[in-house]
Amino acid sequence: MQYQAQQIAQLIDGRISGDASVSVSNFAKIEEAVAGDLTFLANPKYESFAYTTAASIILVREDFEPREPIASTLIHVSDPYAALAQLMQLVAEQIEHKPQGIDPRAVISDEATLAPDVYVGAYAYVEPGVKIGSGTRIYPGAYIGRGSTLGEGCIVYPHVVIYHGVSIGHRCILHSGAVIGADGFGFAPSLEGYRKIPQLGNVVIEDDVEVGANACIDRAVMGSTVIKRGVKLDNMVQIAHNCQVGEHTVMAAQVGMAGSSNVGSWCRLGGQVGVAGHLTIEDRVEIGGQTGVIGNIKSDRTLLGSPAMDASTALRSYAILARLPELHRKVGQLEKELKSLRNNQKE
Repeated sequence: MQYQAQQIAQLIDGRISGDASVSVSNFAKIEEAVAGDLTFLANPKYESFAYTTAASIILVREDFEPREPIASTLIHVSDPYAALAQLMQLVAEQIEHKPQGIDPRAVISDEATLAPDVYVGAYAYVEPGVKIGSGTRIYPGAYIGRGSTLGEGCIVYPHVVIYHGVSIGHRCILHSGAVIGADGFGFAPSLEGYRKIPQLGNVVIEDDVEVGANACIDRAVMGSTVIKRGVKLDNMVQIAHNCQVGEHTVMAAQVGMAGSSNVGSWCRLGGQVGVAGHLTIEDRVEIGGQTGVIGNIKSDRTLLGSPAMDASTALRSYAILARLPELHRKVGQLEKELKSLRNNQKE
């Protein structure tokens, strides 16, 4: 598939600097691109590659002014990374294989309701009371539990497990190994050991949510664990029972939320962030990787560290931490000098 610069500029509302007729047929990183590739420059630290790359087209910011001659055609846009994502999505939709029909090896209950154009792959299992909307694809080996619902245009990849009573909206993507609706971790200690607390609620996933491979979203003790629309969860994310994740929040790999915690809208959590139970993180909070959140967080903050603290404070603390051995040595030396002075005064 080939696109000319002028076609691409029209698709992403860009402004061309250079040859508008040049064509591309592939995407590549700016440091590796060759003729026929389209690349992008979003991070200023990669600007030097713009002057050496062999890429035919580079997506750049609207205000980008080259400091040296550039052989590539430039397309100026407000956000190069977002524009690249838009183009890659367009290409993916055109080349994506979309299987159709019901494989005869699939097991589908007579009491399930499937739209006429739903795809169900081999060895997928669909329980009674399940409802699946138009255009949804259930890949081989997936399990859809009793009474669950999936909206239109969803993709359920191989070996996804959706327990009973789960509600999933439109255009959701569940990657392989994801488990939706397993029991929350609820046990009551007693003299005989730990008594299991039945998890009688469910999971509600709203529209346009993507759940990464081997991620787990637990069902509620009562009520619902809720993932709001537009949320993106990376691989191996753990959402415990009765949690709520707000609209358009993103979580990188291995984030863990303990039970009954709430994260607001448009938050960004880095890899391995841990969120303690029964707390609230408000809107537009950014949390760096491996941060441990143990208290409520107000909106519009950036946090690092464990326990979590404002990023600026954390960075200053890290700078001091690196000097602790030196400071320890100096304190020891000062103590010796002080002791010597005191002994001299006594004499």
